[in-house]
Amino acid sequence: MGRIPEEDVARVRDATDVAAYIAESVVLKKKGRLLWGLCPFHGEKTPSFKVDPATQLWHCFGCGEGGDVFGFAMKREHLDFPEAVRLLADRSRIEITEESGGLPRGRRERLIAACESAAEFYHHTLTHARTAEANTAREYLGRRGFGSEVARRFTLGYAPGRGALSRHLLAAGFSAEEIVAANLAYGPRGDEPQRPGAGQLRDRFYDRVMFPIRDLHGRVIAFGGRVLGDGEPKYLNTQETPIFHKSANLYGIEKAKGGIVATGTVMVVEGYTDVIALHEAGVTNAVATLGTALTPRHVKLLSRFASRVVYLFDGDEAGLRAADRAVEFIDESITPEAGSARVELFVAVLPAGKDPADFVAAEGGEALTTLVADARPLLEFAIERRLQAGDLSTPGGRAAALAEAAAILAPVKGSIIASDYANYLADRLHVDLVVAKTAVERARPRPRVADPGAEDPSAGPGEAGTGGAAPAPEVLDTAARAERELVSIVAAYPHLRAGAARLLDATDPPLFSDPMARTLLAAICGAGAATGDALFRAVAASADERAAAVLSGLLMDVIDGEEVHSVVRQVLAKVKELALERQMNESKARLKRLEASGERAAADELFRQVAQVQAERDQLRRGVAPKEAEVWDQ
Repeated sequence: MGRIPEEDVARVRDATDVAAYIAESVVLKKKGRLLWGLCPFHGEKTPSFKVDPATQLWHCFGCGEGGDVFGFAMKREHLDFPEAVRLLADRSRIEITEESGGLPRGRRERLIAACESAAEFYHHTLTHARTAEANTAREYLGRRGFGSEVARRFTLGYAPGRGALSRHLLAAGFSAEEIVAANLAYGPRGDEPQRPGAGQLRDRFYDRVMFPIRDLHGRVIAFGGRVLGDGEPKYLNTQETPIFHKSANLYGIEKAKGGIVATGTVMVVEGYTDVIALHEAGVTNAVATLGTALTPRHVKLLSRFASRVVYLFDGDEAGLRAADRAVEFIDESITPEAGSARVELFVAVLPAGKDPADFVAAEGGEALTTLVADARPLLEFAIERRLQAGDLSTPGGRAAALAEAAAILAPVKGSIIASDYANYLADRLHVDLVVAKTAVERARPRPRVADPGAEDPSAGPGEAGTGGAAPAPEVLDTAARAERELVSIVAAYPHLRAGAARLLDATDPPLFSDPMARTLLAAICGAGAATGDALFRAVAASADERAAAVLSGLLMDVIDGEEVHSVVRQVLAKVKELALERQMNESKARLKRLEASGERAAADELFRQVAQVQAERDQLRRGVAPKEAEVWDQ
């Protein structure tokens, strides 16, 4: 994607009230000038999530997350920054552009429009063409139980090939470059001119039944095509394009999200026809992957709508092997400690020889719903598969099985669920509970198979793990708390920054023990007179995401302007007092070493210095202002 100009980002930010946006998914109650609610990113019973309408920032004092409206959209919707801007731009009906060689928004919409037009063409060809090939496509769908009404509901189609789609799209006003960019056709071969014209385009899909793939909003962004006859490959999907990424999209998600939200459960299958058959049988919470295994990005997408993800696999050996690979998605997000961010993973295995479509055709949708309700937790399924593969009749076999099972639990060790399964393993393998728990604690997770979307340029740098458990709250010592309080005052009152910048150079002793406080103060002092969300953006640009999140919390509680000069001196005195105590403790440790080594002169000099530092600290405790306070008067 191209870069979104800062002026467009600013227009979207100005048009989006952070409190109103967050209130769409979090119940907020006003207390004073702030709004409070339960954090959506970790489980809590007492509200620690604050929104400040004045600064347009939010912060959770429980898990430490915080930021502006874009940061909330990124974390809540599992987006990268450009995707968050686009989402909020759509919400506010703001047209944005993208530059620097990327895909301008207008061009992105053109590619989607090309795919929409292609879907209409394929569907019309399936339903109206009187060719032998189109009739074969209709017969194939009929054998699967998909008549004209099903074809209409899912916009199924037929691709005749021979350049028919390319000619249709060119006549509709799409350029050859747009058709190629949407992967609806191929451009010229290597020995042909590199600017494709009408006569050089070759349709990507030929003599195939077509399944349009839609995004969450129901817009066609890609296709899957099943060959008619014995050709290869059996299924052909759209390649990666600027509007389509296999690792981030799921077939049927636009139709299924309502059913997923209603039931809290999503069924994940492997085929387009399976999804259609399940929906037609009344099982409307089913989706399918797109020619790739389920990826972490898929799980994050589904976690927006469901707390329970059920992988539905065929009962043959290939299906069971695919189920075994699902253990790659076991992480802290499945533990009770993840709170509201928890995603429960289950596995349901169909009777051997049946795929989901066959099963509902024979047994009905209610039977499948019952089977899914009885699905086994993924951890239990994976552990049992490992245990059943081993020879549990011998000590060596049991030890090997314990090691295999412990490796599965390694990503969640330390959690309640890991402890429960350690008990389970001890019972199944007839070993002491201590042995089972030790094996889990010492185990290392097995390497994951590479995510097909890992090199996907649309994946954001901060995306990994956003659907998992919230990080543990940061524990600060007294010095760090005092230093950050000083930083918060300087953040709120720009006239203090010139003096505060000089505090960073204090070396006798260094005033700051908390690296985050130093980082924030340096960034704030370099931000001119910016306050509120403008200061937040400046710090985010010059420091890092974590620093910006911490700052969002510091900006929540601002002292009254009439008290600022008194309070800032008191806080500075505390910071200096704690810095002197650190210096005294370090010097006393050195003093012991010097006395032990017999270095009498050096020890006497150091003792004199310690006495001076202690006297300075005692003065601060009696209310004498530190010499550093002079910076506020310069």
